[in-house]
Amino acid sequence: MTMAQRLPSSLWAVFALALAVPAHGHPRDELGQASYLGITRSAVTIELNLAPGEQLASAFAALTAKDSYPQQVLSQLSLALDGRPLTLRLVRGPVATPEQSTKLYFEAPLPSLSSGTHTLRYENRYQPFKSGYIATTLAGTEGIVIGKQLHDPLQQTLTVEWEAPARPSPWIAWAGGGFLTLCLLYGLSHRKNKAPK
Repeated sequence: MTMAQRLPSSLWAVFALALAVPAHGHPRDELGQASYLGITRSAVTIELNLAPGEQLASAFAALTAKDSYPQQVLSQLSLALDGRPLTLRLVRGPVATPEQSTKLYFEAPLPSLSSGTHTLRYENRYQPFKSGYIATTLAGTEGIVIGKQLHDPLQQTLTVEWEAPARPSPWIAWAGGGFLTLCLLYGLSHRKNKAPK
């Protein structure tokens, strides 16, 4: 299941409204760009869905057929954690869909994180045609809690506040492993003592 498929219906409604300006449904001469961000303890993932209006379909198909297309898009995306730039890389795509849209998947590894509040800033400056943008962060995983999400008026920039949980102390893992080992050894020795002679 893709990130877009996990979106609540309310976010799809927001996307429809964002593309409805000036209120004729999806503009025929506009490229819809929807960015869905996911945050784990080790990486930030981005699914970028590019949906051309009817008048752009042929030009968009020719553009995405070029080998350099993914890098052209990547060069116009930026991501920063707590004010420090992250390195994005393409992990998959372009993937064509039956609706004549294209998906690209990107990822940026995260450094070792301290617990507490962090700020992620994403910017999409890709604009081969007139574009309508939307960007959102999906529910966090691994105990990460997503907080405020702030957009610029065009939704090309998204700033997200999120909470990273505290990591368990290493000694807890060692203690737990040692306890399980003792239990196993005790169980084996107890079983041998009960064995019929």
